[in-house]
Amino acid sequence: MVKVSLNPEQVFAAETIASGEMSSGDMIPELKHQQLKNRKFPDKPSDNDTEGDGSFVFEANEAWKDYHNSLCQFYEAKELCDITLKVRLPLLPVDFLMGVVAKDNMIRQNLKCRDLLDEARNYHLHLSNMPVPDFEYSIRTTPRKHTAGVLFCVGGRGGAGDPFRSIECYSIGRNSWFFGPEMNSRRRHVGVISVDGKVYAVGGHDGNEHLGSIEMFDPLTNKWMMKASMNTKRRGIALASLGGPIYAIGGLDDHTCFSDVERYDIGSDLWSSVAPMNTPRGGVGSVALGNYVYAVGGNDGVASLSSVERYDPHLDKWMEIKEMGQRRAGNGVGELNGCLYIVGGFDDNSPLSSVERFDPRTNKWEYVAELTTPRGGVGVATLMGKIFAVGGHNGNVYLNTVEAYDPMINRWELVGSISHCRAGAGVAVCGCLVNQIRDVGQGSSNVVDCM
Repeated sequence: MVKVSLNPEQVFAAETIASGEMSSGDMIPELKHQQLKNRKFPDKPSDNDTEGDGSFVFEANEAWKDYHNSLCQFYEAKELCDITLKVRLPLLPVDFLMGVVAKDNMIRQNLKCRDLLDEARNYHLHLSNMPVPDFEYSIRTTPRKHTAGVLFCVGGRGGAGDPFRSIECYSIGRNSWFFGPEMNSRRRHVGVISVDGKVYAVGGHDGNEHLGSIEMFDPLTNKWMMKASMNTKRRGIALASLGGPIYAIGGLDDHTCFSDVERYDIGSDLWSSVAPMNTPRGGVGSVALGNYVYAVGGNDGVASLSSVERYDPHLDKWMEIKEMGQRRAGNGVGELNGCLYIVGGFDDNSPLSSVERFDPRTNKWEYVAELTTPRGGVGVATLMGKIFAVGGHNGNVYLNTVEAYDPMINRWELVGSISHCRAGAGVAVCGCLVNQIRDVGQGSSNVVDCM
């Protein structure tokens, strides 16, 4: 019997080989096939948890052996092709995809199954920055709404000036936000990231002093827990995770912009220093992509930067790469489809609406559609195949609006607004389910006026 542990974004693909949150164990389809009508299956999920594309829903409470036996019945009925067209194989972890699915004789003997397997393999190669001619994204490369994760907006500050300890959580199914449990500390210009289904808030400023502390939110307990502090107190830092550890990059205090980079080991709850960047960067943006951690823009204490560098953890070395077209600090950075997206920020004086995309496979930058409004101090994250830009400041007021970029149509569109107008918030997508997080307030039904 095969057992595998998956998070909601790695669901064993489409309502035929993945959907639903997985712990240990694997999947069995909730099939509506006449030949299988006498089998017992889990209760049907609610309408809110399904999508009208004809896909089958899988539950993570049966063994692969049982699921495989069910597939055999489709195979014998010559309907395996119909099933496999609904599969989202690309969302599987590559080791499970190649170690289990690719070795199955039924899959290997079916041409359409093999085509889908090739698509999944090419998807993983594409995300690893390998050249894959004619690769195209499809619905099978996009998580389903109820397994895509939860967008967190953490801390920041508004017109009153005091930093927030509040967090807001976005339900993509309802297109609305609600308040989750508050942090222990107020934090503006805080670094936020999600790793292994937990959310980490690092550093920032509490209104009185700079912080080196870190706290972690666990959706299973709905509590924030304090963890070991960084060595350097700072705000305007960026976080990235590559291969497990969290990297805290750059930042500033009232006197210095930092080139320092610290690495946090989650298991041991310990911080250590790694190679510093070549350039000090406060208000820097960062994301991990492929085998590197990227540091984009920021301010060196004199001016906003267009330069970009990336870190190779195997060499413990930062190297500069091709610079952006626009100088910017306080920008958001996201990763989508193997590309970096650099969103908004400030030049030396004004907030920006421009957005740039970098493809490391071609080493080229290009501008894409602009935001609907300038956003400096914007939070950015990727959810359901779109880049979300949350809050910020447009030069006149703090913003509570949120917009999402769809690369298929090269357009930004407004989605549900957060309640508190805020800039300098940390934004991340947590691999958990929306109903795991305790709603502590009215959320988007209680939107306040922005100043």
